[in-house]
Amino acid sequence: MLSRMIRGVLCLGAAASTACGGDASSTASTTTAPVVVSTNATCTSTLTLTAGQVVTGLSGTAVCVGASTSAAEYALIPFNGATAATTATFNVTATGTTAPSALPNEIATTGATFDVVAGSSLGLSASPAYQRSRTFEAGLRKMERASLPQLIPGARIWQRQAKSQASFDAIPSSVTVGQMLRLNANANVGCSAPNYRTARVVAVSNRAIVVADTGNPSGGYTDAEYASFATTFDTLIDPLDRQAFGDPTDIDGNGRILLFFTKTVNDLTPATSSSYVGGFFFGRDLFPATATVDFDACPTSNMGEMFYIMVPDPARGGPFTKTNVLSEVTGTLAHEYQHLINASRRMYVNTAATDFEETWLDEGLAHTAEELLFFRVSGLQPRQNLDATAIRRSTAIINAFNNYESDNFGRYNDYLLSPSAYSPYADNDSLPTRGAIRAFLRYAADLRGASDGDTWSKLVNSTTTGLANLQNVFGTGVINELRDWGVSVLADDITGVTSAYQQPSWNYRSMFAALSSSSVFPLANMSLTPGTQSVSLTRGANAYLRFTVAAGSTATVQWSAAPSTVQFSLVRTK
Repeated sequence: MLSRMIRGVLCLGAAASTACGGDASSTASTTTAPVVVSTNATCTSTLTLTAGQVVTGLSGTAVCVGASTSAAEYALIPFNGATAATTATFNVTATGTTAPSALPNEIATTGATFDVVAGSSLGLSASPAYQRSRTFEAGLRKMERASLPQLIPGARIWQRQAKSQASFDAIPSSVTVGQMLRLNANANVGCSAPNYRTARVVAVSNRAIVVADTGNPSGGYTDAEYASFATTFDTLIDPLDRQAFGDPTDIDGNGRILLFFTKTVNDLTPATSSSYVGGFFFGRDLFPATATVDFDACPTSNMGEMFYIMVPDPARGGPFTKTNVLSEVTGTLAHEYQHLINASRRMYVNTAATDFEETWLDEGLAHTAEELLFFRVSGLQPRQNLDATAIRRSTAIINAFNNYESDNFGRYNDYLLSPSAYSPYADNDSLPTRGAIRAFLRYAADLRGASDGDTWSKLVNSTTTGLANLQNVFGTGVINELRDWGVSVLADDITGVTSAYQQPSWNYRSMFAALSSSSVFPLANMSLTPGTQSVSLTRGANAYLRFTVAAGSTATVQWSAAPSTVQFSLVRTK
């Protein structure tokens, strides 16, 4: 983690003798004198920050801020650091403030256009009407964690006993092109009600077995196209995900990952839906199918490392046109492979683990896999504060962004529109939560070292889950790091803000200027004019309360009945 020096301490309380409390560290470049506020909000000492200065972990119940010869704009950022799924609600009262100007402008550049292929909420006329569904995968991950962990001890016994992996319903240890397999493709039920499909082996490479459902719609992929997916997996996806997350297991003994292209994935998308399921991994397939006196089993398991991928259906159209489906395959492979590696290593390698990863972190890592794919294909690197100009350097980079990273920006935009209702570790699997956790993971990895190093591997090769996993990798102060990330959401690329509150890999103000028609950064915020406003924060969430102090004036901001889990930070933005 980035080390931080304590430059000053704010003592905010009922009297001048009130002792300092809380974490009031800051990387601001000037020392801040203690500030004391009386119980009736009469200022006995006034804090005046310089532009770009940040103070975190304010203690007490109020702060008095001033402006010298020119007006000053501030943002008070409360953060709910609760670890339980709870909502913090409290009031904030302002005296002597005026309305702020617009949020710091986006940084516009000119050149070739690029857009978010998943649409989301960016408002681009060029964005298609279709985006990936999160509802299905949320239900699948929930089902896995509810029904499968109790079978993990038995699965480990099965693996140690080296039971035969080959059966009519399982993935064989040796396959040849043209061979027919019988695979369960039920995506809604784990260990019962199988939906067996006949699948033809269409390609075998060093790392992949590609099989196609014999019932797939006409007008889909050719055998040559299936073979190209195997090549892409061998040369791009497999080395990328292995390097970042670790090697998958090989319980079926064939040394390969099975890629099942099947219409049953398409069938998960209702005919009237504007979102679609692009593919999935199901932990069921890592379990034995036959129970013994020593262990229970999952009778409908395919007993091998595999995942499922959508196929073209030109007659159905919409998201199933061949062009759209082709654009999704590579990103889907990277995403689902992370899920497979994560689950398989928790089951059979890191055997002190007792559960699959919590959904929000598992999905954050899978979306990180997509971002790593963008970096690999584009030739760009993290920690370069990439802006729109960097993306516009070539058509190849634009295409890499649109294909592999634009969905992450769409989800992050959804988070920015409602930061008090969502967070990196909110207890849901919403698109905004996914956008937030991917952005936080990138921020935390960037601050952890000069390269990604072993960050992703440590998160995947863990015996703990969720926040405990983050703490093991990023340190015991990870809640404060989540707080600081929340500050960076507003403070990133504002002049004078120190590195702890910047997001090193992306210049989001420049990127969103290119991705939207607005000149204002799309972060939802509250104008803190005189009076009282109610604030409600889910766990891990932030609110952004912005106000102006007139030249030569002082303003007071108080908060009442805020739970102890809520921390307050103050930023001077202008």
